[in-house]
Amino acid sequence: MPVTEPLSPLRWLPLAIAGLCASLIGLGIGRFAYVPLLPLMIDSGWTSASGAAQIAAANLVGYLIGSAGAHRLALWRGPATVVRAAMLAVLVSLLACSVDLGIAWLWCWRMVAGAAGGMLMILAGPYLMRQVPAAARGKAIGIVFAGIGVGIVLSGLCVPAIGAGNLRFAWLLLAALVAIALLFAWPRFTNSGEAGALPAAAAPVEGRQPQALLPRGALLALLCAYVLDAVGYLPHTVFWVEYLVHDLGKPLAIGGAFWAVFGAGAIVGPLLSGMAADRFGFRRTLVACFACKAAAVALPLLSTSMPALFVSSFAVGALTPGMVAVASGRVVEIAGPAAHQRNWAMMTFIYALVQASAGYVMAAVYGATHSFTLLFSVAAGALVLAACIATRGAQAVQAPA
Repeated sequence: MPVTEPLSPLRWLPLAIAGLCASLIGLGIGRFAYVPLLPLMIDSGWTSASGAAQIAAANLVGYLIGSAGAHRLALWRGPATVVRAAMLAVLVSLLACSVDLGIAWLWCWRMVAGAAGGMLMILAGPYLMRQVPAAARGKAIGIVFAGIGVGIVLSGLCVPAIGAGNLRFAWLLLAALVAIALLFAWPRFTNSGEAGALPAAAAPVEGRQPQALLPRGALLALLCAYVLDAVGYLPHTVFWVEYLVHDLGKPLAIGGAFWAVFGAGAIVGPLLSGMAADRFGFRRTLVACFACKAAAVALPLLSTSMPALFVSSFAVGALTPGMVAVASGRVVEIAGPAAHQRNWAMMTFIYALVQASAGYVMAAVYGATHSFTLLFSVAAGALVLAACIATRGAQAVQAPA
């Protein structure tokens, strides 16, 4: 019986933390920091309510563009180079948004941040996971996507406190946080690492049949379930603070605090879901995540008490990046690490397409009605359907690498 080399966190933990920084930059701050900024943009007179919603949708359009081009750019320039460029693009976009030159200016730079976030979502995780032993992938990918929650917590705590007095300073503070994370992540994304051999535990299975262009079987079921999450999570990740402040009449400080609660959930969610996937398998964990997230999204329809809002904030926060982590790990389980980037790029692009379309529809509905009942209802229904679809497919499709 072969001797298995012990897994040392020193081998993969710095890589996982670099991935955490990448997800913090691209999504935690580059994308989700706009949620507590949205009511401030309106109250400060930078834009109207409908304009602020359209700027939020611009990020979704950019995410679609970035996810569409990420894989081809990585093949052309190398994933590490593209990851570095995307992190820099987020930093520049935040600096540009600190200057109010009109809605068109802000729309374009939020689109740039979205495109960079899409590239980081697709490329950072697979690049690092190919260097992580198979038995540690659940934990490692949980750490990577916990960066989304770290960024949300930082923005939820800092933006309301600073932005209420000077909105420009809030944008500059976010840029400073991105710069710090970029300094740590930069040396871990190098072209020299791309040519290195995979560890034995992460090597692709030899003799695997070439994959069809379009997904089939378990991968198709995963794709269909995953893109429904693009509808299910939008009300909380675009309008949550706006809902609390301008619909329920909560103070801005309460809105920021609940967004920080959302971020706290987003920190622990990927870690817990990653450990659960290592123990129970990615498919079972994915189905459970969809079901629990549907209940959490629907909770404000049943009660707007502070405890209910707290639970909804924390649970949806935990299951937003937690879902991404488990879905990404499920792709590895189905297709293997060698095909991870290709399939994850395809899934992220379709996710972004549905997300951008749904985002514009929800922005239009909100601009016309200023009501959130329909948004929460549609989102919860999409997640229930996703849970049913995710049950399809074997628990473990491929032989362990």
